[in-house]
Amino acid sequence: MKKFLLSTLGASALVLAACSGEDSVPFPGDDPGVETPVPGGEDPAPGGQDPGPVPGGENPGPVPGGGDGPGTPSTQSFELRVRGEGLTDYTSLKVPVSDVLITTAEGKPVPVQVMSNMLELATPGHSPLAARFTVPPGVDKVKITVHFNALGDFARNGAQASELDARVAPVTFEARVRDLSVRGRAVLVLDMARSMVALQKSNSTLMLPNGSVKY
Repeated sequence: MKKFLLSTLGASALVLAACSGEDSVPFPGDDPGVETPVPGGEDPAPGGQDPGPVPGGENPGPVPGGGDGPGTPSTQSFELRVRGEGLTDYTSLKVPVSDVLITTAEGKPVPVQVMSNMLELATPGHSPLAARFTVPPGVDKVKITVHFNALGDFARNGAQASELDARVAPVTFEARVRDLSVRGRAVLVLDMARSMVALQKSNSTLMLPNGSVKY
């Protein structure tokens, strides 16, 4: 699970530190990186006239990277969903999503399709779909930035809806492709009990995103 907190309106987005969580994939030590396929048959081992089978030779046997070859890596498609927690007295909570930007570790943009610009988070057990994105082959980690930057609204105990000001700094976190592949998604969990800040000089409420990321 990754945790994040925006403490002030003008704060920069925080890059989240990773730790294992209740429904996130365990992180067993350091990231081993991308494994490079072992080519075969290109440079036979030196020796006598009959050195025996050599990986990649005429009779290499079942060696990783041999046989039919590693094939062509394919792109992988994933979802970004958002869920609200701490919503016991909310009958409605509409949170805006103005944009979602995703890049590789090298800063190259990843194709993203924002599915909705307004998410209803008050439905128990539901994590609305915010965006779909496609990760190119060979990429093992992406950086996800969620921009709210608009107005939403909320209602408690069936009362009239009040304005929700989500024009704050974006939330940014890193996600490993192997974690995304567990269920095909990342879920941005907003703890609304800690994220909602009433503004004394107006009738609106400010949303300072506080929560975690699960897979």
